[in-house]
Amino acid sequence: MGYIDSFKLLDKVALVTGGSRGLGRAIAIGYGEVGAQVVVASRTRNLVEDTANEIIKKGGRAIAIPVDVRKSQDIEKMVSSVINTFGRIDILVNSAGVAPLNKAIDISVDEWDDVIETNLKSTFLMCRSVGKVMIGQDKGKIINVGSVLGEMASNMALHYCASKAAIVQMTRALALEWSRFGINVNCIAPGFFDTEMTRRQQEDVSHRRFLEFKIPFKKLGKPEEIVGTAIFLASEASDYITGAVMVVDGGYSVW
Repeated sequence: MGYIDSFKLLDKVALVTGGSRGLGRAIAIGYGEVGAQVVVASRTRNLVEDTANEIIKKGGRAIAIPVDVRKSQDIEKMVSSVINTFGRIDILVNSAGVAPLNKAIDISVDEWDDVIETNLKSTFLMCRSVGKVMIGQDKGKIINVGSVLGEMASNMALHYCASKAAIVQMTRALALEWSRFGINVNCIAPGFFDTEMTRRQQEDVSHRRFLEFKIPFKKLGKPEEIVGTAIFLASEASDYITGAVMVVDGGYSVW
C-alpha cells in the first residue's frame, strides 16, 4: 500500500455520535467523502437524517440513527443495528457534547449532571459497547473528541473542563488496556470553532476579542478544519499512534 492509500477510509464502517451539527457533522461528511460507510448518530432524527442525506448527495454512503447516547440500552440497540447492517464497526468517533457557560457557584446539580452525562458518560458507554465489537474484530479506531479545556482552565465552565479532562484520561486508559486487541484510542482536543456550541462566546464582544487576541491565527476554526485530523486518526496512516491527544486549536494553547 502506498502512502496516499493509507489515508483512505474506503468501505470502512464509521459510527459518528453528535453527527447532527458542528464538528461531528463535519467529520461525518468528511468520512463519507473519503469512502467510509457512515452511521450518523444523534438525538434529533431530522438533523441526523439531514447529515446522512448530505453525505449521500456528495456521492457517499450513510445511514442515520437517532439515539440518546446517555442511555445504555439505546446504545446497545443502535450498535446491534449497525452490526446487523454492516457486520462490523471499524471507526468510532465520540463527538456528542454540550458546553454551557456558568460560574461554579451558579451550576445546579441538574446542569452538572447533564454535562457529565452528555460529555463523559456517553463517551464511556459508547466506548464500552463498540469496544466489545472491536475486541472481537481484533482491530478498530476510537476517536474521542475532547477539548483544549481538558488541559487548560476556564473561569466559566468548570463542569465542561472536568468532563473533557476525564475524557483525556479515559482515552489513555483505554489505549493502554485495549492495545493488545489492535485497537487505537486517541483524542482530538479542539480549540474554539465557529459552531452553534460557541455562539454565546461569539456574541459576547469582549470574549470574541479575547479569542481573536489569544488565537495566533486571529480567527475561530471552521468545522471542516478538524476533518483532516479525524481522517488521519481513523486511517491506517495512524496505526502506530494510540493514547495521544491531538490539539487542533489554531495555536490557542501555545501560550
